[in-house]
Amino acid sequence: MTEPQKQQNHQPAERRDLAQIILRNTLVITVASWGLKAANFFYLIAVVRLLGASGYGQYAAVIAFVGMFGVFFELGMTQYVERNLARDGGKIQEVLGDLIALRIMLAVAAIVVLPIIAWSFGYHPDLVMGVVLYAGTFVLAALFMPLLSVLNAAERFDAVAAIQVRTQLLSIVVSLVVLWLGGGVLGLLSIGYLILPIQILMAMHIIRRLGLGSLRPIIHVTRWPALLVAGIPFGLTSLALTFNFNADAVILSSLRSDSEVGWYSAVYGLVFKLVAVADGLLLTMTPSLAREHVNDPEQVQAWTSTTVGWLAFFGLPAAVGLSLLATPVTTMLFGTAFAPGGPALAILAWDIPLLLFTAFCGSAAVAMGLEWPAARIYLLGTSLNIGLNLIFIPAYGIIAAAAITVITDGLCAILFLGLLGKRMRLEALGSRMLRIVLASVVMGLAVALARDLPLPVAVIIGITSYGAMALGLRLVDQALINQGLERLRRLRTTTP
Repeated sequence: MTEPQKQQNHQPAERRDLAQIILRNTLVITVASWGLKAANFFYLIAVVRLLGASGYGQYAAVIAFVGMFGVFFELGMTQYVERNLARDGGKIQEVLGDLIALRIMLAVAAIVVLPIIAWSFGYHPDLVMGVVLYAGTFVLAALFMPLLSVLNAAERFDAVAAIQVRTQLLSIVVSLVVLWLGGGVLGLLSIGYLILPIQILMAMHIIRRLGLGSLRPIIHVTRWPALLVAGIPFGLTSLALTFNFNADAVILSSLRSDSEVGWYSAVYGLVFKLVAVADGLLLTMTPSLAREHVNDPEQVQAWTSTTVGWLAFFGLPAAVGLSLLATPVTTMLFGTAFAPGGPALAILAWDIPLLLFTAFCGSAAVAMGLEWPAARIYLLGTSLNIGLNLIFIPAYGIIAAAAITVITDGLCAILFLGLLGKRMRLEALGSRMLRIVLASVVMGLAVALARDLPLPVAVIIGITSYGAMALGLRLVDQALINQGLERLRRLRTTTP
């Protein structure tokens, strides 16, 4: 080998523009899913209205119950494999077969075990049958989710968006037809048996077309113990999150009426729909940060600090406005029968910035190799959540559930701040955070004065006042706008 060739081979890899990469991937996911998010928003409203408070309460109880216990039948292996594929670029056939085989075995166990647990909880036969139907989709998910992880690890979020948008729109149409024909809760829970096979075929086709690796499974039973152990911290995080998100609905379904479960699940679902605006960022960020943290951790720290500031910029005013307008928003979207959920929404609104921050910190922690400390934070918050719900829900119902959700997510946010504050340079955000708080307070005063006006007028007043304060306090300046426009221009010449 000649000397110039040696020098060429030893040249350092060109530094990746992490912000550009994540912006590009985030825009792909976000733009592709804006229509889907709008469709899901109106779909939630339609389902709530068609099922009514009691029917939606039953549906939400099954989803929450299976979601809460379902994590025991996945154990975090998929997240572990996805991160390692993103870091190391390993061959997918070396891990895909083992991952799918283990997940199918666990899925079959879930079909047997979960209905027994539901029966022991005192669920009536219709709810137990709903658990059986929904748990059965785990077998199909055992095939689909590993395939999706291959695309995520390769940062092919355009392909992920294509699968999700097309099949979710199909799911919405089919679900509404089923409800219109009188299929009820059980019919709605059966939709996955149609949608998941389509998603599996689409994912396999795209992986082959992109040449990401062979889909011929190779199974090594001797690797299973190591894979199970490696997935433990990811599984514990998933366990904590699913219990945290679903335990209140499950406890409500055991101690309160179906209608109360429906009120709470409707407004909690609305909060999740609003937080889902950041799904594109959170989905694309983890593999990009995981890959970049190996080569350039300094860039990761700078980028995450900036992102936290922007999450607060959008999350805090959303919490203020929704809290003040909670009851009018609830009745306008779901009908007067759901008005009792308004006070719960006024409390849950404050979970918006907390969910955005903790979700971002969880993804950043995984990318930085801090999955064990993150798991401990989530487990602590979830344990407190369950304990407090068991104590206070019997007496105070959905108000207790809402308040406990905000309190425990606030605790997790504080703990993540302690874990990642220095690594993410969050101390540099002090001035910006104070200005965001001031702008949100002024907006809140404007909304409070406009509460007796028609809801759309009050919303417009809130948005306008916050925008004016943001410009006046230089939360958004011309240089930042120009930088963003420049990045968008560069995206036009960047291959996804």
